[in-house]
Amino acid sequence: MTEQTAPQLDQLIPCYLNLESLEGIEELLDVCGATLDERALPMLERRLQEEESSVLHLTKHGYIRMREKSEQLIASIKPLIKALEKMNHDTQR
Repeated sequence: MTEQTAPQLDQLIPCYLNLESLEGIEELLDVCGATLDERALPMLERRLQEEESSVLHLTKHGYIRMREKSEQLIASIKPLIKALEKMNHDTQR
């Protein structure tokens, strides 16, 4: 992990974990243990797709607060995915 990526992840991970469900956190622990690294990318990409599709459903049915939570989760997952992809790319060099 590069020195620049580590502080970025230190900020992104808590933001994401505060919004994720217990089931999502449990899955991350099963995949990565106590560290969050590129092994989490498939799970995070899947969760991103799930949340993006749920926003449309929640909006359609008027569940405003649940939609807002999904949007917050999406906003936290996207930069986390980018940071993990960058970390993975940097370590493969």
